[in-house]
Amino acid sequence: MIESQSTEEGYYLPSRRYMDCASPEFDLHEAAVQAEAGAAEGNPDARYLHGLFLYTGEGGAHVDQATASEMFSLAASTGYRPAETVRRELEANDPETEADMLALRLRGEERDTDACARLFDLYDNGRAPVKKDHSEAIRFYTVCAENDDVAAQNTVGFMFLMGKGIRKDRERAVRWLKAAADNGCGQAMYRLGKMYDEGLCDTEPDLKSAMAWYQKAADADDPDAEFALGCIYSMPRTKYSDDREAARMFGRAAENGHAEAQYQIGMMYAYGQGVPRDPSMAKRYLEMSCEGGYQQAMVDYANMCFEGQALPKDYETAAKWFTVAANRCNGYAQYALGCMYASGYHFPQNSTEAIRWFREAAEMGEVNSQYALACFYYEGRGVEKDEAEAVMWFDQAADQGHPAAKAFLGMLQITGTGTRQDVEEGLRNLNESADTGYYEAQYYLGKLYYEGKYVNKNVPRAKKFLNLAAKQGDRDALALLNKIKTERSR
Repeated sequence: MIESQSTEEGYYLPSRRYMDCASPEFDLHEAAVQAEAGAAEGNPDARYLHGLFLYTGEGGAHVDQATASEMFSLAASTGYRPAETVRRELEANDPETEADMLALRLRGEERDTDACARLFDLYDNGRAPVKKDHSEAIRFYTVCAENDDVAAQNTVGFMFLMGKGIRKDRERAVRWLKAAADNGCGQAMYRLGKMYDEGLCDTEPDLKSAMAWYQKAADADDPDAEFALGCIYSMPRTKYSDDREAARMFGRAAENGHAEAQYQIGMMYAYGQGVPRDPSMAKRYLEMSCEGGYQQAMVDYANMCFEGQALPKDYETAAKWFTVAANRCNGYAQYALGCMYASGYHFPQNSTEAIRWFREAAEMGEVNSQYALACFYYEGRGVEKDEAEAVMWFDQAADQGHPAAKAFLGMLQITGTGTRQDVEEGLRNLNESADTGYYEAQYYLGKLYYEGKYVNKNVPRAKKFLNLAAKQGDRDALALLNKIKTERSR
């Protein structure tokens, strides 16, 4: 008997014992007789099975598809899910397709493991001619798990652990994952470790137990477990902190094809953390991670090559991986490409192309691109000058806390450039920017209080802000301070 029908549906039918094709009691004729008797008594499982026999003509039943459909509907009316699934499929599929599907389903009810595996694939993925139905998928795949199919045990355990289309069930999750682990499945061991590590399925977090399972999985060469151990060993200030061990585990996972582990060990070689600093090894692993599609590696590796930070400067490599990441909608990479085109690094200087990339990123909320796009519109660089458009992008960047955007927006609000004049709001934005230490906001405030055009003239306050900006090397602030000193000495 399929487990879920006795434990979940509560419709145990004696005829099920005659339907196990691996049992000495297997007898389809007797099963069909029992199903017909149970159907007459109103048992939903019996009606469902009787419908299958009538539809397929198996077990010596006379083919009667009309009565079969009635049996499915009666069983479905009680909430019996397998019957409801069949009822929906009868409405959606043509008769020939549904006949093949019900013949396969009957084989599944006979606990034929090949049929059960096929049914799992169909329902788990929603492949034609059925719709996705995880409860049906797991019902049939449990048969394979009970027959010591390691992949099924691992998958069924994971579905119960994560509640993939079904209600989470920690007891069943542990039962099947441990069965798979006992059969040598490293991924099942990893999943048990993750359960304890992250407190999945109402499990009390237990790092010691997590480590034990991760280590078993790592011993079985599971790259996810090796990576997880690397992450635990790389955590600072814990009893497990060990950079060398972290590097060893990241290295093992990297060699097993784990893209994020390749990134981590690459960065460790770049900066000499847990391993001797080795730019060539850093490049090797970072390239592997990039080729594996890990976007953080693409961005960081490209950035390191662009800046010559930890790795030799290499604009060609930077451009390559910024472009790959940008084409995958990575906002920072799009911003970086915009900067390269704007400044003529590697690519010929091209403001139009710079704006294209800035806009791509800005529209996804990348704050530096919003600010850059605003500057291009304000200056009319590569695009027609549009102060209102500049204000719009300055405003969006300012909302995300960009200090320079706040400063520029504040000045435009004070002067009424491209927007309605609002001195109070402009001062608020300027002061917020200045409070972050942004020198241009400090300079603008000093200039405003010195000139007294939009605010009351206040030379001491002007000097305060100008001094702050001058200390950061702002030449305009220093020049204005010297002018104030000259005027006061006359």
